[in-house]
Amino acid sequence: MSLSALRFEEQAKQAAEQGEITESAKAILAGLDCERRMAASGPQMLQLIKPRA
Repeated sequence: MSLSALRFEEQAKQAAEQGEITESAKAILAGLDCERRMAASGPQMLQLIKPRA
């Protein structure tokens, strides 16, 4: 998990504890977006390194 995603996770937790459901949901979605981008970048880098037959 990236540092950005961890920050958003912490923000979501704090917002939820304070009853700010909308802010918590926004932080969760932002964290998921960070994770999605991080996962999407992996195979692309491997394709650059992998020799073609």
